[in-house]
Amino acid sequence: MTGKQFGWLGILFLLGCSGPSVEPSAPQPPTSEAANEMTADATTAESTPSANVSSEASMASAATSLEPDQYCYFGDNDLITGAVRLTVDESGQVDGDSVVSIHNEEAGYYSSYAQNFAGELLGDRVSLTVSTWIEYDLQAVDETWQVTAETLTMSSGDSFFATECDDPAVTQYFIGPGGVDSATLLADLPPAQRVEFAPGTSQTTLENSLVRGDRDVYLLGAQGGQTIVLDIYSLEDNAVFDLVSPSGMIMVQEATSEVLLLPQTGDYQLIVGGTRGNTTYTLEVAIE
Repeated sequence: MTGKQFGWLGILFLLGCSGPSVEPSAPQPPTSEAANEMTADATTAESTPSANVSSEASMASAATSLEPDQYCYFGDNDLITGAVRLTVDESGQVDGDSVVSIHNEEAGYYSSYAQNFAGELLGDRVSLTVSTWIEYDLQAVDETWQVTAETLTMSSGDSFFATECDDPAVTQYFIGPGGVDSATLLADLPPAQRVEFAPGTSQTTLENSLVRGDRDVYLLGAQGGQTIVLDIYSLEDNAVFDLVSPSGMIMVQEATSEVLLLPQTGDYQLIVGGTRGNTTYTLEVAIE
């Protein structure tokens, strides 16, 4: 996302004999049968490079089973329901995300997880580093998935089948309340500022002024299972915030007051902007 070279070793055996010497006979022209064999050998030798070129072309084609594009898959069976999105670039690099719910009625086990992944596509296999958020825990492992334009099978054996990326079965997992996904929401943002709490506290106040169209971005580290309390005020009554989870899930959009149970461990992105004109805001943040 190799070929073998073979070397030929020729071994020459010299055999002596003790009998009387024999004068070598004069060279004779090849018979018609021998001439035909020589012609066939030459033809085979000339055709070999062409065969090699064809073989190399086939290998190059097999090296990328998916053309550069975005691909989406949906799975629904007795154990899981969910969707996967992945993007392949010109060099075969892959990144994407997935959201899956688990419903094993026989075992009485119900859960869900979100994933981000990145890696390299080789043939119909993609080698990935996968970050998985499940039940307030964050796991990072290397996995190999099988993927074609029709199907995707994870290391767990869970299979998903190709569908359009605007299929509601897919978009329900990735599109926020404002009708966009986190990649669109987070595009062209300024550098983020990390929120720090004073020693012994778990709350702070953030203040700033923004001209129309500008946004502030804050990074807030938290543990899954904690509760976040957010309240924003502005003189113009036009400041709002968005909150995006570590996996990229849009939790709220254009809100002014929220109390939320945090589902994942990691850095949450808190985005502040104005709904109209300039704004001067005060944002109170607390983690419980």
